[in-house]
Amino acid sequence: MDLIRNRYLFVPFLVVFLTFCLDKLLLLENVHTYFSKSLSDINYIQKNELYEDLKEYLARKDRDKVLVYFGNSRALLFDNDYIHKKYPGWVMFNFSVPGGKPDYVLQWMEQFAKDEVKPDFFLFDHSVEMFNSAATLKVDETLTNGLNVSFVLKHFSLFSADEISTLIAKRMFRAYQYRPKLEVILTRAKNKDILLYPYRNLRNNLMANLKKGKGSAMTPGTHEAVLPPELLKKSAFGDFHSYLVPFRFSENILSFTEQSLELAKQLNVPSAVIWVRLSLPYMDHIRHMKVSVGEGKEGTVYEDWYPRMIEYHKQNGIPFWNMNDDPSYTCNEFSDAGHMSPSCYDEYTDYIFNKLHQSFVMGAR
Repeated sequence: MDLIRNRYLFVPFLVVFLTFCLDKLLLLENVHTYFSKSLSDINYIQKNELYEDLKEYLARKDRDKVLVYFGNSRALLFDNDYIHKKYPGWVMFNFSVPGGKPDYVLQWMEQFAKDEVKPDFFLFDHSVEMFNSAATLKVDETLTNGLNVSFVLKHFSLFSADEISTLIAKRMFRAYQYRPKLEVILTRAKNKDILLYPYRNLRNNLMANLKKGKGSAMTPGTHEAVLPPELLKKSAFGDFHSYLVPFRFSENILSFTEQSLELAKQLNVPSAVIWVRLSLPYMDHIRHMKVSVGEGKEGTVYEDWYPRMIEYHKQNGIPFWNMNDDPSYTCNEFSDAGHMSPSCYDEYTDYIFNKLHQSFVMGAR
């Protein structure tokens, strides 16, 4: 009765509700493209369709063996035509997304387990940056584009207060994530033919290419050609200080990975984890530059992180494919400190499928 008599108390709730509704209106594709600049959300959107395609493909009697790869932006550019020609009998369904983290992988693995979707092999990613809970520059794309609120609530204890705040702010109110600028909206509205329509075409073409490539496609502007040595050194220095200084190993990230690997075992699908090749200058910082690693200690990121990974894989019997310490992998052309150039992807593919072959040979024994 007090609320009825004091209707003004409803005003804050009404304001929030109207703001929420307006926010959802802004996210309609033809509205969204007036102010958004990123294409990475397309990768996340397409994975739902990819999953349905995967289930249909696995039901076919004449299908090839299926490798499902869960990675990040270091695993976006594979070519199934190359795989088909050089490794007949195999196809890759690529669930890698920009900023892909183990929490996003676990969300998908829970769906795979629920639906009993069983490919022939799972390949998971170990990116050292994802294990740092104290990074200066946070990687939060899975929170803003990929994770369901129900998943976060289920695994609430594995998320920090900052991550929960990011989820609430950027998922409930996407305008906070994209921060539409009136100047951009007006400029695109006035120059539709040269700004708005080409951007929409980029998004549509990326979606089509991702479908054609079974989750693999090049995002325009994400991967350029080979970066010159001096620029690569600058990129390595910047990335190292943005993502790995200071370094605090996250047990929560390892927990997400461990749960995904356990679900793969329950599905009776073999799996492995890969540490994708990083540029030599970047690895030099990781191996040799001293940083704060917690509890008043200093050490290299490599000394703090790598032994933990080796011990984990030894204890659990999960293959660990380390491209950074493997002399058999030799392609060192990079678009930036952490992303191999497209020119390396054939050799990158060869590395994976040679390891895959070895895993199946060992499994047969």
